[in-house]
Amino acid sequence: MDSYLVCYDISNPKRLRKVARTCEDFGYRKQLSVFLVRVSATDFVRLRTRLYDIINLDEDQVLFLPLTDACLQRMETIGRPTDAYDKNDNAIVV
Repeated sequence: MDSYLVCYDISNPKRLRKVARTCEDFGYRKQLSVFLVRVSATDFVRLRTRLYDIINLDEDQVLFLPLTDACLQRMETIGRPTDAYDKNDNAIVV
């Protein structure tokens, strides 16, 4: 399984809700528009395809930032705590 930080900036509230729901199907919300996603290569393609079909390519943006296990273990926060990375976390795709 590969890990990604998925971040988005969506200009339309309806598309924003659809993007958030799609990301929830694949990962865990870390901030309002930031998700930690742990997926197989096949599920990563599914996620990208679903988001591509939702967003307006001229107005919206979705970033997929690949993360290594070392990056995840070194994750730090300031302020409100976040859940610690667990190597056994799995995303369940419905």
